[in-house]
Amino acid sequence: MKKGLISFISICLLLLVWQLTALSMDQPELIPSVPDLIKALFQLFATGTFYKSIFATVLRGISGILLSFAAAITAAFLFARYELLYELSRPLLTIMRSVPVISFILLALIFLDPEGIPLMIAFLTMFPLLAENLTKGISNLNPGLSIMADQFRISRKNKLMHIFYPQLKPFLFSGLTSAIGFGWRAIIMGEVLSQCAFGIGGEMKRAQLFISVPELIAWTIIAILISFFFDKGINLLSKVKWNIQFSNTTRENNHISPVYPIKVTDVTFRYADTKVLSHFSYTFESGVIYGIKAPSGSGKTTLLNLLDGSLKPLHGEVSSGKQQLFSVVFQEPELLSHLTVMQNICLPLASDYDPAYSEQEARKALEIVEMEAFQKRYPNELSYGQQQRVALARALAYPSAVMLLDEPFKGLDKALTIRIIDRIIARQAGYRQTIIFTSHDQEEIDRLASVIIRLTVVNYI
Repeated sequence: MKKGLISFISICLLLLVWQLTALSMDQPELIPSVPDLIKALFQLFATGTFYKSIFATVLRGISGILLSFAAAITAAFLFARYELLYELSRPLLTIMRSVPVISFILLALIFLDPEGIPLMIAFLTMFPLLAENLTKGISNLNPGLSIMADQFRISRKNKLMHIFYPQLKPFLFSGLTSAIGFGWRAIIMGEVLSQCAFGIGGEMKRAQLFISVPELIAWTIIAILISFFFDKGINLLSKVKWNIQFSNTTRENNHISPVYPIKVTDVTFRYADTKVLSHFSYTFESGVIYGIKAPSGSGKTTLLNLLDGSLKPLHGEVSSGKQQLFSVVFQEPELLSHLTVMQNICLPLASDYDPAYSEQEARKALEIVEMEAFQKRYPNELSYGQQQRVALARALAYPSAVMLLDEPFKGLDKALTIRIIDRIIARQAGYRQTIIFTSHDQEEIDRLASVIIRLTVVNYI
């Protein structure tokens, strides 16, 4: 309200200065008074071409935005995927941003029909700004969130709305704001020079030819107002929040899928020239809790990634006989900052369950990790340990046959860890999941694990 009042006062002061200048100059044909400008505006409203011109220019603006955005999002994905293509295209994008708009228009007047020039100019002006911003946004996507989404089998629609869009949003709307500002002025300039049959720019040109200053200024005010509404529209779009898309399915009783053994046969894996696993073989029996105890660099996290399929072995094979669902606690919590604790846990469930059942399972999991009082909080309102507990609750709530937990109790105090472990053990009696977790803490291993696996550091070429 305060900002609105300041803006109103600023406009009133501007009108006052204009009126005083008009009175002092006493040349109404060149500097019309404020009443004359208002009269000219109302006269425009009564003309037959007013609404046609407004519609034509706005349509060109919207068409230019949509065309530029479609081309920019396609180009940005290609640029992010193929770095060489981006490097080859970057000089062209720089040239497009640097060339004066008037040069584009004059060249277009030679080769194009006048009616198509404003739209083409809008595209040439907006496309490079949007393409570069979106390319930067796609390049900065958090790969951990994408892996999390794939691991929990989040639906395509939810992945788009809650994984990709929030990360691209700052880059998208920053680009749109700049592009529309430049593009709108370019469209009107194109209409002025091409003298389109209908359009704000064409009307401004005709007013200039007839030296109708009040009409020219009135059309200028109209152009400014439409630009203002475009900006407000973009601002409103940026505030839109997407709801999680849930399934209509309701599940009762034990929702855990059948569990099958996981066989690891002669698996070898290396990063660059560093080997972390060498000829590792093991069979993880169904319904057993396994604890992996090993020093850093011995391949604990790598083994979990091989088990869930996010990594492929250099040699050997990982198989479970049947396709199984995995729930994972990653090295980092990988929570979505725009969703509450409850929503973060429900998002993976939404692909298979309705909202009521998803929230029911989420609350059960939150009780296990003692986070039920924080379900309406956002991740940035939580400590690292609390975020880790939410990530653990997300894994517990997900209807998986196998849970892979990478240092799940990191950042938690000893007493809380013991309470959570005891609840997981009690829960295991009913769910019979296979649980494979890593830890540096021998007490955690001894308390939770039925079977302990010790890895040794390979670490050679």
